[in-house]
Amino acid sequence: MTDKPHAPKVTYVSLNLMDLSAEKPFPGPLYLYIGHKLVRYRNKDDALDSDGLDKLLFNHLRYVFIEDGDRAAFEKWVIANDAAAKSETAAGATPEAKEIVESVEAQRRAMLDIFSSARGEPQVKHAIETSKRLVHEFLKKPFAVNNLQALQRYSKGAVDHSVNVSALSVFLGLRLGYSHQLILENLAMGGLFHDIGKMLVERKGDAMMSDDDPAMQEHPHLGKMLLEKLKDKISNEVLMIVAQHHEYLDGSGFPAQIRGLAVYDLARIVTIANVYDNLVSKSTGKTMRERQEGAMAKLESSAYEGKLDPKKLEKSIKILKYSLI
Repeated sequence: MTDKPHAPKVTYVSLNLMDLSAEKPFPGPLYLYIGHKLVRYRNKDDALDSDGLDKLLFNHLRYVFIEDGDRAAFEKWVIANDAAAKSETAAGATPEAKEIVESVEAQRRAMLDIFSSARGEPQVKHAIETSKRLVHEFLKKPFAVNNLQALQRYSKGAVDHSVNVSALSVFLGLRLGYSHQLILENLAMGGLFHDIGKMLVERKGDAMMSDDDPAMQEHPHLGKMLLEKLKDKISNEVLMIVAQHHEYLDGSGFPAQIRGLAVYDLARIVTIANVYDNLVSKSTGKTMRERQEGAMAKLESSAYEGKLDPKKLEKSIKILKYSLI
């Protein structure tokens, strides 16, 4: 009787979570490190949506694993997806906007550190500094960016969305006439941290919850509580933005259902940026421009009548439309 040949041993290498792209079929299987062993998570040609990526992120996973034999295929896959995303950004970026675009990327890395960490203060403090840098670059060249494609990338999940809302809030704030550095920093930080409370939402099972879920509707309050631990670094204005970014003027928002003048002025700007970026990410448009145009049309519809600050909304839509020309 002859011994059966042993199957070749499979080796694995890590892949940064942020190298994954939503809705793009994987060129090989993905594995997670669970219970001191690697477990197959997705097969070849499977894909993840943004909710799937956020599940991994909110469980503080920084890496997934792939088979070493698939390394070359994944490297090509990552490069191709990254090139496609950067080509849309480059289409709207001028040489003068280089520093602003780099600041936005620095925010993205900082938010990845926050969402994939154990909610450490050093990571939050670093993100604060990236927000200040973004504002500094905007004030140096306030009109260097006139095209949204240089600021807003298609949201793959919580990290991209947080960074998009931060950059859009500063962009809109400047063009709405808010030119004071501290005000713009509050907008940048409020936008960047607006969803940080989602890390603290108690989840039931493996499913992601929508904003209609009562537990998820507590995330603005949870985010405010988390940031209050950094009172020496976070202003009361930022705390109000985080706490109120889902409040509507007609009282139909959450978590406090405040209305009218009780909704903080800067929170109204971040709310518009937040709604707009969410609409872009949910759009079925094939290009970023098509998604942005669809989001603007939705903002102009009756769906948000009475909810968003009417004057700020009207001016913001004009600003957004102009930035697509």
